Amino acid sequence: MQHARGTHESIYVLPNPHVQRASRQVFEDGAREALEQAQAAVFGGRLAAEPDPAHQATVTADCADEAASPWPAPDGGCGADFLLCLGCPNAHVHPGHYPRLAYLHQQISSLRTALPDHAWAARWQDHLQRLDDLRGKTGASAWGAALARVTSADRTLVGLLLKGNLAP
Repeated sequence: MQHARGTHESIYVLPNPHVQRASRQVFEDGAREALEQAQAAVFGGRLAAEPDPAHQATVTADCADEAASPWPAPDGGCGADFLLCLGCPNAHVHPGHYPRLAYLHQQISSLRTALPDHAWAARWQDHLQRLDDLRGKTGASAWGAALARVTSADRTLVGLLLKGNLAP
């Protein structure tokens, strides 16, 4: 073979109808798995006692491995909305996140009265369910106490997040 592997695959292998038929199920299975993960409205990460300096901080959680995102960006890394971080297996949430997440929970809940039911459900329901699940895992008392520790920076970040002014 005198071609680069990428050339061989893109010019000779991918256009082959046999390869296309054989790979159809693989692509279908991958798409179905990604859809199921995206639709799962539970906290998909791990609870941690403290931050890990090796993890990347995001608005909602710390990310253990951006390169292994279930929602990859076209140019590499993670392409997920920050609210989806809570559905990702790479997410690590520690007590330092609780105030911001408890405040986020409160703010998403308050949007329910400001939007028609169908519009709120389409945009916010899954995120609120993930936060509800996380609240159940951390305990209602820890969650309630966290609201007393919300900072102005937490309020600002949650406001930007809800308005869609934070890009992943």
